Amino acid sequence: MEYSLAFRKLLAKRGFASDAEIEAFLFSGLSSLHDPFLMKNMKKVKVRIEQAVHAKEKILIHGDYDVDGITGVAVLARTLEKLGGEYTTFLPERERDGYGVSEIAIRQAREQGIGLIVTVDCGITAKREIEIARAHGIDVVVIDHHRLPAGGLPDTHFILNPLQEDCPYPFKELSAAGLAFKLSQALTGNAAFEHLDLVALSTISDMAPLTGENRILVKNGLAMLSERKNLGIRALAEVSKMKAVKVDTGHVGFILGPRLNAAGRMSSADTALQLLMTKVPREAESLARILDAENKARQRSERETTREAIRKAEQTVNFNRERVIVVEGQGWHRGVIGIAASRLVEKYERPAIVISVEEGVGRGSGRSIKSFHLFNALSSCEAVLEEFGGHAQAAGLTVAEKNIPLLREKINTFAFEHLPPEALKRFVTVDMALKPNELTSHFLEELELLEPYGIGNPRPVFQSDGLELRSKPRRLYGETYEVVLTEGSLNYQAHLNEKQMLFCETSVPGAHFEAVYSVKTKQWNGMKTLVLSVKEFREKLPTSS
Repeated sequence: MEYSLAFRKLLAKRGFASDAEIEAFLFSGLSSLHDPFLMKNMKKVKVRIEQAVHAKEKILIHGDYDVDGITGVAVLARTLEKLGGEYTTFLPERERDGYGVSEIAIRQAREQGIGLIVTVDCGITAKREIEIARAHGIDVVVIDHHRLPAGGLPDTHFILNPLQEDCPYPFKELSAAGLAFKLSQALTGNAAFEHLDLVALSTISDMAPLTGENRILVKNGLAMLSERKNLGIRALAEVSKMKAVKVDTGHVGFILGPRLNAAGRMSSADTALQLLMTKVPREAESLARILDAENKARQRSERETTREAIRKAEQTVNFNRERVIVVEGQGWHRGVIGIAASRLVEKYERPAIVISVEEGVGRGSGRSIKSFHLFNALSSCEAVLEEFGGHAQAAGLTVAEKNIPLLREKINTFAFEHLPPEALKRFVTVDMALKPNELTSHFLEELELLEPYGIGNPRPVFQSDGLELRSKPRRLYGETYEVVLTEGSLNYQAHLNEKQMLFCETSVPGAHFEAVYSVKTKQWNGMKTLVLSVKEFREKLPTSS
């Protein structure tokens, strides 16, 4: 295929220079997925599950209360249904069970005669809980993509986690539902492809990088989501007024994902699981309405907790000395503290941990910036934590209230060694400079080949100068304004924020501007219009001769 010079330059910047590399990145399909049996313990897990199915042994699928855990349980439940297995599911309730494998679930499993527990999106740190299960004669399969604990793995031969040191599986960044899909592949072959809509939901919502195998899974999963074959997802799209024919990562990240997450944040994640599993249209509609209402309640609670967390940060954090924000509050809703932490990161451009304290125990959620590995930072504070887990950019923890000052001190000591001050400054990474007249319809079609966009494969950002204002800014919605820019012969619609709009209004007539932007298209009456989504906007001063 013939590509434009600009597109080839962009691909080279992303690390794809040769024709073979370009073709593999842009067009790899399901046939390019790795053999599931490359994963350590996959054969053992397959045999153990097949034994349970054939012996009519009861299986408990134990998930987590977020989208990744819920969709992972749904993938395995559907797979066991296809195999004729007997199973039940358990999703923890945040307030009752906390994070991770639940002792309540193990006790119930023993009472119900369960012979096999399969954990999804949890279990890699559950040494004690798995010991209890094993002592009761229950085998445990752990399907978990989280970082391995420093204290060693649980005592089971059935762990699926490609981060294990001697695991030869080539791709290490699968979501938990992605790992459940690989197990489904091992058990049912290509029939597992019918679960890709769930895998896409999990991969995007869990902010896994959209590179390698994840890119293939999400690309195909988004196509399935666009077909709306799953009754529950179709009902959720309708109740949230999502009318787009083609579902993209934005629809999952900002519409579908938050509503599925809302159940686990505010009450019981079982509502979301029921929605994904139901085959009854009326039930799907009812459950979708419940999730939409839960999401609205989540938004209200999130706004309140975020306001309080910001007020606490302004009162207690010394921003000259502390590079990681740690704030705590009595009774903050645990379902929204992770979102509040994200808001603090956005506002203050530094990592943040928000802790809800009840009866002397703090349960916290942290979010980070690109250059700071939060899990490693918490590892340096292990002595003052009850437990912790997570990834580079997001983590959860439990800490005694009396130890919160020590946590604040220790994590900032670590940050002073590993987080330079310049990393706390917001900057926009520009892929390449572009002449406005290079934004041809052919180039825009080429850019569509890069989708899906997300972590690890961000929407390209360009820089252009020599632009002039052709119109005064007008408000579109909220703090978004529209202006027409021109480079002389062509006009471009551009979306600005309020600060950029004020800059336009105070500029001198005839001024030339430099813009840093990404491009998107909007459709109206079947017509596609190019829009520049501006990230930085400044006057281009004439150079002195």
